[in-house]
Amino acid sequence: MDERTGRAASALPSGGWWCTGWLRAGAHRFAWRAWLLKAGLLLMMAAYLLGVLTLAGVLYRAAARNQHGWSCFAAFCVGTLGLALFIAWLMLPGESPALGWLAVKLGTYGFLLPMYFTVCHRMLPFFSHNAAAGRGYVMRRPKWSLLVVWGLLVTHLLLEWGGQLRWLWLCDVPLALVFGGHALAWQPWKCMRPGLLAVLHLAFAWLPVAFMLFSAQDIVLAATGRYVLGRAPLHALAIGFFGSMLVAMVTRVTQGHSGRLLQMGAIPWLCFVLLQAVALLRIRAELGGDTYLWLVIAGTGWLLAFLPWVLRSAWIYLTPRVDGKPG
Repeated sequence: MDERTGRAASALPSGGWWCTGWLRAGAHRFAWRAWLLKAGLLLMMAAYLLGVLTLAGVLYRAAARNQHGWSCFAAFCVGTLGLALFIAWLMLPGESPALGWLAVKLGTYGFLLPMYFTVCHRMLPFFSHNAAAGRGYVMRRPKWSLLVVWGLLVTHLLLEWGGQLRWLWLCDVPLALVFGGHALAWQPWKCMRPGLLAVLHLAFAWLPVAFMLFSAQDIVLAATGRYVLGRAPLHALAIGFFGSMLVAMVTRVTQGHSGRLLQMGAIPWLCFVLLQAVALLRIRAELGGDTYLWLVIAGTGWLLAFLPWVLRSAWIYLTPRVDGKPG
């Protein structure tokens, strides 16, 4: 067994437990059994703990402990803490809403966002340099930015936790500038082909847009005490950035590890384009008017976007590699 196969095998129990737990937690919606939700979440918790321990072992044995590995490890630790708080919120007497609120915030700003940004920081310049070196592409990975983003996100969490919402602009404005600076430093105008590279940059563009919206909301809130954008910034982050980057990155990995050409293809393109429309519609729903209608349209678009892509991906994962190699 080579090193790559060993690493893949060590990840299987964690991934298996997580999937089983997720399915059990989701099944409670249909079976109306609270114990299914709790059992599923406990399995997911076991998967997260195993994943954290596995990653800790990899980092401990690594000859060069790079900042990307440590950043991912920190994000997984925060995500595990958030899941533990969410389980405690469900199981403890009184079901304190503060625990559930903190779990969601930790999951968003302490787990998903730093994890996604760390992967982008590591992989977007690498993929871009490989594909666009002939177009004068210069690979840039600022060493300071991961630590700065972590510091600002922790500050954001502490301010929200302490109820100091009028001061959120102090961290959200710098985050918008940092993310926008990275989007420009990664030179997307040189990376619009092939399509599999273009979608990575288009997906990342949602991150500075989301924090520009957060910043605008924060500044108006500080000045007038009013929320003028509702959850529009959060939808730009969750649907626009998280959703689009998920499709872009998973499609690339799926194509490469199944022996296929590194091309988007019709179904991934359909999913990606529809997802952009869903993000815009969901943002529009927060700005007033017939909100319910916009929500229905956005929800329908979400299903239409992901269903063909998920089915195609599942078929690829359940069939042998097209090049005949093992995997």
